[in-house]
Amino acid sequence: MPHLLTDLAPAGLLLVWAVIEALAAAGPGSTGQRLLFAVAVTVPLVARRRAPLAVVAVLVLVLWVRVQYLPGLEESTFPFPSLLVATYSAAVYARVWWGALLAGCTTVAVMIAALPLGYYEGPITVGQFFILGFFVAGAGVGGWLVRLRMTQATAARSESAQRAEEAVAVERARIAREIHDVVAHSLSIVAVQAGAAESLIEADPDVARAHIAAARQTAREALAEMRHVLDVTRQDASEPDAAELAPQPTLERVPELVAELRAAGLPVSLTVDGARGDVPAGVDLAAYRIIQEALTNVRRHAGTASTEVRIGYDREEITIDVANTYSSDAAGSGRDGTGRGLVGMRERARLYGGSLQAGVDGSRFAVRARLPRVTA
Repeated sequence: MPHLLTDLAPAGLLLVWAVIEALAAAGPGSTGQRLLFAVAVTVPLVARRRAPLAVVAVLVLVLWVRVQYLPGLEESTFPFPSLLVATYSAAVYARVWWGALLAGCTTVAVMIAALPLGYYEGPITVGQFFILGFFVAGAGVGGWLVRLRMTQATAARSESAQRAEEAVAVERARIAREIHDVVAHSLSIVAVQAGAAESLIEADPDVARAHIAAARQTAREALAEMRHVLDVTRQDASEPDAAELAPQPTLERVPELVAELRAAGLPVSLTVDGARGDVPAGVDLAAYRIIQEALTNVRRHAGTASTEVRIGYDREEITIDVANTYSSDAAGSGRDGTGRGLVGMRERARLYGGSLQAGVDGSRFAVRARLPRVTA
């Protein structure tokens, strides 16, 4: 509907103008001929968006027929208003730039040629040529500027859509990392606790029940954290709820993480150097997740290898070291891994301007990360 009105409105207004002039003018031709001419030089403008160059050609042809078969001085202004609108439309809607230029040059040539053909009464002056050129150039340049603005708006919408898609992809990757970290760590602990309970169910039922309770608690915490992650993604940013305002895990919870792993049978120690001070929330969460994933990898690939966790708080950065004893058997057990854990840890570190290295260091496998206290 908007496009239909855009096509019909200019043609309709010019038709009314042309009909009024045809009825008021004394010549040339009969009233019926003048009305037919008024219709012929305005109705084609309905197609000015879809076929702008064809509209210019039709108007030029109608003018040629008028000059050839209806001799006499013209008292109305048509078809020049229609030619100006057609020139503007060609500059806006022509598929190629030279088409718009051709339409403008054709209009100028036709309007100038109409003067010596006796289309209008009066002497031909240089001023008339300049006036005609001024109006046609104004219509063409105005249309070209509108064309540039439309092109820029289309490019801006395309860029905006692309940025929106990129933002969605980034958000999906963030959610995937969060869920991976939560599920991988928690399932690893649950598997260890369940295995210990199974082996002790007959020999020591009380200890077995304690392992089952620990596995149940770990599963509940994992479900709660996953629910938090998913609730935040569904919640409108302008309407925060309890899930969105719930605290994310930070480095202050690393002792709890270490204690949980010790209870699951992993010999792990924790050393903290320096004063914690103020840590940006994003860096705090990233550091916790890196330690969590590193310890999960130890459980998955190194079994009960002795592990050391060291957190260093410096003035400019936070350093993280997670190292476990390394053996060829442990290396072989990790060959089936996808490597997503290491990739996720590196992405977290890079996100905040930090770095992460992981690999064999002598008799140990170490994960070392550096995160700046002040993010860019």
